[in-house]
Amino acid sequence: MLRADPSLEWLTRAQPLDVFAWVVGAVMLVIAAAQWVASRVDDRRALRIFSLRYAVAGLSWWFAHPGRLQAEQPVPTPALVVSIVLLGMTVWALDEFLGHANRRRRAFIALGTLAALVFGLVFRHWRPADPGALYWVMIVAMSTCAVLAWRAARAEPGVGHAVVALAFASYPVVMVTALLWLGWGARANLSYPVALPSVIVGITVLLVSLMRATRRARTELQRRELAEARLAELNTTLEHRVGERTAELQTLVDGLESFARSISHDLRGSLGGAATLSRMALGALVRGEHRDTERMLSVMAPQLEHMDALVRDLLTLTRLGDASIHRSEQPLAPLVQQALDQLALEPASAEALARTEVVVGELPRLAVDATLLRQVFVNLLSNALRFAASGPQPAKVSVGHAAPSPGAPPALYVADNGPGFAPDAAGKLFHPFARLHEGTLSNHGIGLSIVRRIVERHGGRVWAECRPGERTVFWFSLPAGAVPPAAPAVHAQRAEAVPA
Repeated sequence: MLRADPSLEWLTRAQPLDVFAWVVGAVMLVIAAAQWVASRVDDRRALRIFSLRYAVAGLSWWFAHPGRLQAEQPVPTPALVVSIVLLGMTVWALDEFLGHANRRRRAFIALGTLAALVFGLVFRHWRPADPGALYWVMIVAMSTCAVLAWRAARAEPGVGHAVVALAFASYPVVMVTALLWLGWGARANLSYPVALPSVIVGITVLLVSLMRATRRARTELQRRELAEARLAELNTTLEHRVGERTAELQTLVDGLESFARSISHDLRGSLGGAATLSRMALGALVRGEHRDTERMLSVMAPQLEHMDALVRDLLTLTRLGDASIHRSEQPLAPLVQQALDQLALEPASAEALARTEVVVGELPRLAVDATLLRQVFVNLLSNALRFAASGPQPAKVSVGHAAPSPGAPPALYVADNGPGFAPDAAGKLFHPFARLHEGTLSNHGIGLSIVRRIVERHGGRVWAECRPGERTVFWFSLPAGAVPPAAPAVHAQRAEAVPA
């Protein structure tokens, strides 16, 4: 006859409820360990409270499960206290898991746990052998947890709160079903079927937490990939912008070099000529040659006037960058008349104005800086008079407001019937010191640069159109509203319909 191994005699003497309790305790300890490990990934505080709760519950199943008590024995006070405290920890851990925990809610949970403990102790004193009070407290606590999780699922769908709510709802469902099946007299052993929803809740919370951690990791990965893509796109854009800015700076440097050469040439020529003529005039004056002195001074005066105009225009051009715009709505026709009156007082333009027919058409009312816009008309009219008066045909200059092409918005224009310029040179007109004609037709080349700067400061744009030998038109558009933050670029194009 085979004899049992002495080391396994305890197992042969164990009751089925003892084996069930040991298995449940082992499962809860495994769940507690898994929750503690998972807390390093996500839901740190909630999973650690759950882990502590399941560790205590697992040890309780090992050493103090209900089968060790006789049916008529009083419920031990430590077991009652531990059970109610575990219920309070469950509610607290779930509140943390749902993301609702704060000091007020924690205080409310602590007060609720204390009230349940007082109720359980009073019930135990009244009916020592009846664990019914503990079961009622458990039903209320787990139903509350199910409601909290369900409300969280409605507020934040798709993150697993609904599954947690169903897991907690299994507590009251199993307890009520067991009471109906076993009867109220068997309530002393009701803890055994309740072990199943406890395990379900622990595994559900663990799985939902891992799923949320996976979802958050995936979302973070997508966010980082999108950020990397945007960063790569930004780097590409920055490289492109750096290339554009480098080209712009190179163009600016080349322009500054050309500017320095042009102004040095003009000033050096005028100053050198004036110095030479002044010495010659001084020598002629000492010798008493008054007619030669007068002739030399008459030659020197235009050079000094040209140099004075150049310096004044340079100062105007540099000041326009810092000058503030004081706009007010007013008619533009008086500004044109004031510009013509100013040109009539200057000897260089008065003669050309006397030989030129100036036609001023209907002009609108716009919000402009009167002083600056008058300078625009002075420069454009001076340029138009000089070119119109240089041809053999009767000189004519027109000022008006019309559409540059069919379907385009109206713009202001100053037109002349002078020799014009080559269409491919239109883009150079508004650069400082740009001279497209030899002799006296081209001035020092700053007037149109001043026009461009003033129009851009008003938020508009300026361009030129020309049919060589027929007509030249300078267009500029001005917005009706406030000055925009960035000025548009200057455009040059060929006229489709030149105003008459």
